[in-house]
Amino acid sequence: MSRSASPPDLDSQALSGVFYLSLLGLMFFALGVTVLIPIIPLFITDELGASERWIGTATLAVAFTAVMSRIPTGALSDRQGRRQLMLVGAGLGVVAAGLYLVSTSVPVFLVARIATGASLAVFTTASKAFAADLAPPRRRGEALGLNNAAFSLAAVLSPLLSEGLKNAVGFRAVFAFYGVASVLALAITYTLPRVKPAFSTSAGAGRDMRDTLSSRGVWAAILLMVGLGAILALMFTFYPLLADRKQLFEDAPGVFAAVAMGLGLSIWSLLDTLVEPVAGRISDRIGRQPVAIPGLVLAIVGAYLLSRATSTFPAYAAIAIMSIGWGSARAVADTVSQDVIPPVLRGMSAAILYTSFDLAIGIDAQILSTLIDGADFSRLFTTVLLMVGIFGTLGLLLSTRVPVYERPAVPIEEPEPAEPVKVPALHD
Repeated sequence: MSRSASPPDLDSQALSGVFYLSLLGLMFFALGVTVLIPIIPLFITDELGASERWIGTATLAVAFTAVMSRIPTGALSDRQGRRQLMLVGAGLGVVAAGLYLVSTSVPVFLVARIATGASLAVFTTASKAFAADLAPPRRRGEALGLNNAAFSLAAVLSPLLSEGLKNAVGFRAVFAFYGVASVLALAITYTLPRVKPAFSTSAGAGRDMRDTLSSRGVWAAILLMVGLGAILALMFTFYPLLADRKQLFEDAPGVFAAVAMGLGLSIWSLLDTLVEPVAGRISDRIGRQPVAIPGLVLAIVGAYLLSRATSTFPAYAAIAIMSIGWGSARAVADTVSQDVIPPVLRGMSAAILYTSFDLAIGIDAQILSTLIDGADFSRLFTTVLLMVGIFGTLGLLLSTRVPVYERPAVPIEEPEPAEPVKVPALHD
């Protein structure tokens, strides 16, 4: 993924305070969503008394709803503004939390999952485009890496918080926390200034979608993310079950025993938080492919090592390697999808990329759930390794020498003064 020349002063442009405030809102939103991850499989089997096949269905419900929500969100954010859609996404999170709190059956629970999927799709699609709008072109990789890192930073603490709340109080305490975090995200997002999208005459969302998909760079990013989707399905859908079935943490030191599984998710999120901004910044300097290639290799190596792990510290080491690889490759895929299109299509590009990603995760979760045989996860891991290798390689091949759109980012629309300023006329 080559980089074309850009004016030297772009390198020195700082990311704005508004950009960092948007990251704070994203972090609270992510804290609410990710606090659910460790408990959902156990809530299905232990609280609702449903079979294991509903675990894959619960993930598919989120992914399918996200798929249906992202394209309209991208189109609307390109026309109406990013902030408005982020407010809708956070509000849907509050609704979803209420539904979880009253879930006593699978149908109600699945409605809550659908609301979560819509919330996740709307908020993160608009947030991604918002971050790209505010970033100078030569800091776009870093800015999108920071956007991803804000989400991951929340996920550092949320698994420990989730497991602790569930063990101390119960599942409902986790759902209540999800609601509180969503309210905080809503409040912070409300304080953001409106960003006026760069609008040009268009035939509508369908034309915007076709224009976006005409870019080879967008397709390269999609293939990379489809491959990485198998890693995320493994880690965030099947890892809790894997840890329980294979008793990975039976030898965990006493002080960590109660949260050993959650600590693995925290290790993943902490390293992802640290890696993505660095990987994005390095890719700004040396190119996208030199960062994506070792990232994919590390993701595959980490997944293989996790398949062989039988105790606590080898499992943590495998998770760490997998996270470093995932974060490096994901930062590149995100940036490539924004490199190659003009500002007016940024929301649509983010929507298409993460629609593909959500769909891949949902389909992967449903397929992989059929490959588990008791405590035997060998077929599941083999399938994951093949998916990452095949789709990642195709994405890398397609990403060679893609053109980069280098025009300046969309400026913030300054609020109008409450009172018009009267300037006295000048007289001779």
